[in-house]
Amino acid sequence: MAPRILTWRRGLRALLRPGGARAVVSRVDDSPLWAPGRPRQGMLGDCWVMASMLAVHETAPERLRALLAEQADGAVLVALPGAAPIRVERSLPVDEHGRFLYGRIDGHGPGWAGVLEKAIAEHVAGGYGFLQRGLARYGLQILTGSRGRMLLRSPDAGTIRRWRAEHRAITASTHPLSPRVRTEHGPLPPDHVFAVVDADPRTGHVQLRNPVRPAALLRVDARSFRRGFLAVDVTAPLR
Repeated sequence: MAPRILTWRRGLRALLRPGGARAVVSRVDDSPLWAPGRPRQGMLGDCWVMASMLAVHETAPERLRALLAEQADGAVLVALPGAAPIRVERSLPVDEHGRFLYGRIDGHGPGWAGVLEKAIAEHVAGGYGFLQRGLARYGLQILTGSRGRMLLRSPDAGTIRRWRAEHRAITASTHPLSPRVRTEHGPLPPDHVFAVVDADPRTGHVQLRNPVRPAALLRVDARSFRRGFLAVDVTAPLR
């Protein structure tokens, strides 16, 4: 196994603890692998993975597509940067009603998003339970192979707009007191990761997408962004 992957796994295991949703059965996902739509977080508390996936998808979706190769028998070969290809069967966790529990393509079945989440769970974190908590910088690094930058001071709208023009994927993480910050969609969730998709230098507003509801665009003013978000992670240019 590549040293980089070993480093990720040691870091993740030190940070994460098993817990959260437990699926007892699985079924084969026969939905289209490449259905259109954004990745959406399911019942698993892995916003650091799904928000990172969403941020890369908003920036350079071809980077995610290049990680997956569909096999003749229906399995998918996943090539995470710095790791040997991982064979992933499309048998994914479901609840007692047969509904898929975890990552999916918004408006569709799990597809490529569920496959990629499963590959990360199995190979990097050692199982779905270990994905319950983590840092967005790990998610971005796993998907892109780049360490990126983590900022504890919120960048202004002009900087965010410049980063987006440079095709950088950006995530922003809330903190335990973030529910005190009100937005047009209600209070911010605590300890959650969003994808940052744009900003308006004229007004200072920042636009984000929540991996739980990726179709909705959340627009927050500069003050709310500073108060509600603890850290921002940004990749190198992806194009």
